[in-house]
Amino acid sequence: MAVVNTELTARLVDAAAAILVCDGPGGLSLRKVAAAAGVSTMPVYTLFGDKQGLLDAMHREGFRRLGLALAAVPRTDEPLADLAALGLAYREAALASPHLYGLMFTGGFGHTEAAEATYRPLVDAVARCQADGVFDGTDPEPIALHLWALAHGLVSLELAGKVSGESYAEQLGYAALAFLRR
Repeated sequence: MAVVNTELTARLVDAAAAILVCDGPGGLSLRKVAAAAGVSTMPVYTLFGDKQGLLDAMHREGFRRLGLALAAVPRTDEPLADLAALGLAYREAALASPHLYGLMFTGGFGHTEAAEATYRPLVDAVARCQADGVFDGTDPEPIALHLWALAHGLVSLELAGKVSGESYAEQLGYAALAFLRR
């Protein structure tokens, strides 16, 4: 079922994500989502159809938000700085929607094009770094995968409370990309 992207849809998706984190999959119901968002159940059923439709919408919305954050990173004449900025934008998007972030990387969703669209800017940024002589090689995919693993790992650790805040992320994590220059 196609979900129209509206303020109500975003509010319902955020309410559902918060319930999912607090109560787990068994605690998520369309009635709870409606109550948490302060609406009747009718718009929830109209927008999503059923629980799986809601979960699918949550998954898509998480990647949509991530895609917007990555697209907002300006492209400069400094490919490595742009790459680090993508890492920071990735982090900011995850911290802005932590409930959706956790859902985005679980199995059972067929929206690979949504995920792929958010991965392409990283691959493109690595290719720009290769063209600038920052990284060796002609295939940006392996480097992009490693950098994504770094960003995803740091964000996941931060969200789990295992590392603390911006100073760690900026000084030891994403900004550490500057040390990769040959």
